[in-house]
Amino acid sequence: PQAIDQLTITVQENGLEGQVVPVLADLTDLSALPEGQSFDVVTCNPPYKIEGRGILSETDSDQIARHETACTIDDVCRAAAWLLKFGGRFCVCQRPERLPAVLAELSAAGLEPKRLRFVQQRPDREPFLFLVEAMRGGRPGLRVEPVLFVEGERGGWSEEMLKIYGEYKEGRR
Repeated sequence: PQAIDQLTITVQENGLEGQVVPVLADLTDLSALPEGQSFDVVTCNPPYKIEGRGILSETDSDQIARHETACTIDDVCRAAAWLLKFGGRFCVCQRPERLPAVLAELSAAGLEPKRLRFVQQRPDREPFLFLVEAMRGGRPGLRVEPVLFVEGERGGWSEEMLKIYGEYKEGRR
């Protein structure tokens, strides 16, 4: 409920009513989700850690957000496929060690991975995240995009991050 409240405020503050639809439901129960596979885009920042691995977060909300205690990547992919119209896109971020499992679960749910991008703090570090976009009913074919660097060569935000946040701030995103 706290996350839905935060999202609802963000939607209102950015004038996105009707474009972003907050839904409070258990995604493991597809009957609790809107029917009809009618959405163009579904996004998710699923739990990063497989249940039983890593140090468990202290609060219930943090555990649900960070660990597969309430849902798995399989559940997330099935729910996205349920919600998307044919040709709709599912966008997800996850940790690199989960890449093979995420790609397999996307395909198993009928979501064809189309674009993949790694995120690095800076060039001398390994990626700490990946971003993947999949399409419901899409044909095979994955494009790997250039790495997104968070920091620039001299520290601070990279030029691309400044552009991303600048466009967001100016209301273009």
